[in-house]
Amino acid sequence: MKIIIKLLLLFVITSGVFANEPFFASNAGMVLTTANLNNRGRIERFTQMTIKDVRGSNENKTIVYTMEILDRNHRPTGKAGIREYIITVTEGALEVKLDNMMDIFFASNDMNYEITAGAMRIPSNMINGSKLEDTWMNMKIRVPIIGEVTANTTMTNIICTGIETVTVPAGTFEAYKVSMTSTTATTGWGRSPIVNNSATWYVRGIGAVKSVNYDERGRVESSTELYELKR
Repeated sequence: MKIIIKLLLLFVITSGVFANEPFFASNAGMVLTTANLNNRGRIERFTQMTIKDVRGSNENKTIVYTMEILDRNHRPTGKAGIREYIITVTEGALEVKLDNMMDIFFASNDMNYEITAGAMRIPSNMINGSKLEDTWMNMKIRVPIIGEVTANTTMTNIICTGIETVTVPAGTFEAYKVSMTSTTATTGWGRSPIVNNSATWYVRGIGAVKSVNYDERGRVESSTELYELKR
């Protein structure tokens, strides 16, 4: 069920100048445009995120941002428009609620859906070998003709596997590589369960600059890259 994989990558792109700066864009006015690529490396769409407001201290703050889905020609797509979301940083740990990340994708595709989900926590003191908390997401999607489809996903083995230099269209960065296993059990759609592995490269003060999702055979299914960064 490839739609689930694309949703997870959408979540990843929106999940550190002090040593403990969070792994998320943290200055008001920043604009980050991320390219979403298919398994052949071709751009399918863009996701544009703008930091609207930052409130609080470095270790405890609230970040207000907007997101918009654009087509490959950078034109707004679907009916979602520009949506506003909030994330929190508590004692240096970034907390991203997964249901917020999914909302804009479904809204832009005019889907009828229900989502319940946990959150992903990324500590600002993450180092090579750090193991992050497991998380989860449950979805019900009403698909024309097919009917209701459910997808229950668990995200496990979330581990920082090293610090690497990564080059993407927006520039070259020192990034923390985080690997993750996603297991999705579905009803009403294809085989189940589906197991995927992914790698994401996070940069302090910016967030995810690159993410690659692999199928069970290790083949690339989809990816994202930070395409443009306006500070």
